[in-house]
Amino acid sequence: MTQSRLAVVLLSAAMFAGAIITSPVYAQNGELRVLCSNGIRAAVEQLKPEAEKAIGRKLSIEFSASTVLKKEIDGGAPFDVTILTPGIVDELAKSGKVVAGSQTTLATIDIGVGIKAGSAKADVSTPEGMKKRLLAAKSITWTDGGAASGATIAMLKGLGIEDQLKSKIVLQKEPGHAAESVAAGQNELIFGPVSEIQTVPGAEVLGLFPKEYQKPVVMTAGLGAQAKNAAAAKAFVTFLTSAKAAPAIKASGMKPASKT
Repeated sequence: MTQSRLAVVLLSAAMFAGAIITSPVYAQNGELRVLCSNGIRAAVEQLKPEAEKAIGRKLSIEFSASTVLKKEIDGGAPFDVTILTPGIVDELAKSGKVVAGSQTTLATIDIGVGIKAGSAKADVSTPEGMKKRLLAAKSITWTDGGAASGATIAMLKGLGIEDQLKSKIVLQKEPGHAAESVAAGQNELIFGPVSEIQTVPGAEVLGLFPKEYQKPVVMTAGLGAQAKNAAAAKAFVTFLTSAKAAPAIKASGMKPASKT
């Protein structure tokens, strides 16, 4: 073999070896892609800087309703971690989009009624009190297909006032807009997870659904089956279930799954 030929071979070998050595480093420096429900948005946004330090990389997070994010995932949207309602995460696990067995409960959230901050208060803790307040309302809103939709519809049917309220109901197609519309005075009442009400400036929680109709929303994390950053994805979920994350979760109106 000539010296020039030997040099080419050695150079190629060195480049190949360099690629092997540097490609994992490059992968480790990539952002962690997270698709996250609005139900836990306030806590995740607050925890983002500390979480990035804990896992050693940046977080790229998209927030929306669980049903909207599921459609994106079904359509092929890439992700490392998703945080949605448990039923949806289970469906994604069955379809192979989420690693089976990786489902992790992060928090539970009560469903409540919200009003514009400073508005008149009323007792809605009983079916009778809730019924009275709803019949007096000029408009009622919630996110169509959102986490509180099922419990809300069941409650209205149970109270026997579903037909009487039809003309007052304003369904929001844009996730996250319902509480903002109440804060702006566009609608009078909102139904939703308390974490999506009390974290919106200008809105406040009037009260929780009566116990007969209360169905707390659960936030569940799942690891992407095609995750490019599997180790970091696991570390992120571990951080969200740690005692360090619990205060932010509590502050946003949720009950953390972690033990504090």
